[in-house]
Amino acid sequence: MSPFIPQAPFRLLLTAFVCLAALLPVSRAEAEPGIRILNSLSTADLAFNALTTNARSIEALTSETLTSHSFAADARLRYQLEDPAARNVMHYLVECALPPTSTVEWKDRKGNLYTFTGGVGLCSEWEYQAPSKECLGYVSACLLSRNNAYGHTVEISLRGEDPRDDRTFNPTGDTKQWHPMFLPCDRGGSGLNDECGWVGEGVGACSAGTEVTVAAGAPLPDTCTGVLGSSSGHRVLRVCKEPFGCEAGNALAAAEKNDCGGDAPSATFMCPRGGRYSVMSAAYNRMDAPGSWVRPAATKGRYPAASFGAFTFREGAFFGNIFNVKYLAVEVFINMDTFLPQLTKPNFSGYPYQDVHACFAKDWIAGDVHLASRICANASVSGVSAYGCLARTVGPCEFGSTSPQVPRCDVGDGPRVQGDGDFEVCTDEDGASHPEPITTYLNSPCDALTVAERNTCDDPLCDFSSPSPKCKKGCAQRSASECLAVACVKNPKLCGKK
Repeated sequence: MSPFIPQAPFRLLLTAFVCLAALLPVSRAEAEPGIRILNSLSTADLAFNALTTNARSIEALTSETLTSHSFAADARLRYQLEDPAARNVMHYLVECALPPTSTVEWKDRKGNLYTFTGGVGLCSEWEYQAPSKECLGYVSACLLSRNNAYGHTVEISLRGEDPRDDRTFNPTGDTKQWHPMFLPCDRGGSGLNDECGWVGEGVGACSAGTEVTVAAGAPLPDTCTGVLGSSSGHRVLRVCKEPFGCEAGNALAAAEKNDCGGDAPSATFMCPRGGRYSVMSAAYNRMDAPGSWVRPAATKGRYPAASFGAFTFREGAFFGNIFNVKYLAVEVFINMDTFLPQLTKPNFSGYPYQDVHACFAKDWIAGDVHLASRICANASVSGVSAYGCLARTVGPCEFGSTSPQVPRCDVGDGPRVQGDGDFEVCTDEDGASHPEPITTYLNSPCDALTVAERNTCDDPLCDFSSPSPKCKKGCAQRSASECLAVACVKNPKLCGKK
């Protein structure tokens, strides 16, 4: 993987966008929790770089301030950013650690100036003193959360609890945020009205005042012929006038089956004034094993016209300490003759960082292999091949998954903010506690797949806007629940070495 490393002018624009996304109240849903930020840090770069995969550099970082002076004056840091991968990691490191008003500058040996701007401020103290253990935990989890092995950029939401500052992960200050409808059901649940276990499928567009039917494998309602959409397993649908979902009492329509017979759901409603609606789905029996899915289709307008409008899918959690020198299994150093990065162990394959961990949310069918696809990547360091996984996958975060491994986090929704669904009190395989986990949320499980795997060519594309539907072969975007079902299962190659 050869990621694009932006030069200084473009870097400033990109940084400004990330800071804006991370810090402003840009919620598309009322009281959306967390920190919205880009997930685009190259997995290969984070695994093998001369800044965080180097013992002397880590010793300097953890004993000094994160400032321009440190990188100019300390011989352990002076040339580490000659490595392009290290500069890329530095960009995200400063964003995770420092507030948006802070910058770190560094000049390479040719006199080119690079400016790295703060963003989230998970370790603001690092600008004035050596970072605390808590700081390093949050920054490590932030870096891990933002890695991307596929080379495409998606937006994620970071959730957590910082005892030093309640607003670190909760910029709005609300003690109750979002809604547990998108969290798994703890004690059963079924049908249309239970407010747990829902998945945000997508947003449709229609002409206000027209009658629209959205279905997932059901016959057309007027004739009870044909098939509208598709599904696997028994799921229910809810249609909302807002792009970010709704509770049962505010729904435009809901369906657990169809009027023509059968369990495939079909919901009919009048297109709202704004010409947009959102679709949610859930397993009829919330305690069924994961794997059911729907791919809705609509009789009028376009569906899907946009992705679901809020971060509702909980991916998992990251925790540990990237900056623990004792647990560094391989190093990248700068060759002072060529100023190129070199591996201490050519053709290394494994975990460069031994003290960082990842667990998966129970909605994943194969969470461990999903995480492997997320945090493992091939790399090339000055022409020498390597393969690295950023964190040890330690099993499910929570109780109730299909995994035989024990859950790693005792809390599935921290008490400081109700409904944000952050995992807390997490331990690794050895039972060691890591009190600074960060939970990641995606807009859709599709965000975790390659661009190619987000589409399917299994079913014909049909236009139901006329009495005689016209169908043709083609490819369509998978729905959110379908991406969840096929991730790392339908195509096992997704989860192996790339």
